Amino acid sequence: MHQHHCFRTLSQRENGYIGYCDSCQSYNVAYQNLLLVFNADDYQYFLEMLKERTNMTYFPTTHGKEIMMRSPIMNLNILLAENELDDLIEMMDELRLLVDAQKILYS
Repeated sequence: MHQHHCFRTLSQRENGYIGYCDSCQSYNVAYQNLLLVFNADDYQYFLEMLKERTNMTYFPTTHGKEIMMRSPIMNLNILLAENELDDLIEMMDELRLLVDAQKILYS
């Protein structure tokens, strides 16, 4: 990552935001206590994983979280409630066309 960031917030909701850093050419997806950083291709890939529920299992907890998404890092998982998963997908999907356009412009 660069020391100087030209960061723009593209979408903001109660539980998170999505921004773009021109310097890093990366998307920051902040949701609840997560901060995920993607290039355009990985953004699209992660969104498809969420929609298709790839690497997700039902994992009920006493905290209302019932979906566990495994990451490629051993012992690092993401826990979400069903409504949080839907909200995250909706938030990321809203910007899908913008991400597609930026991929074309910067390719």
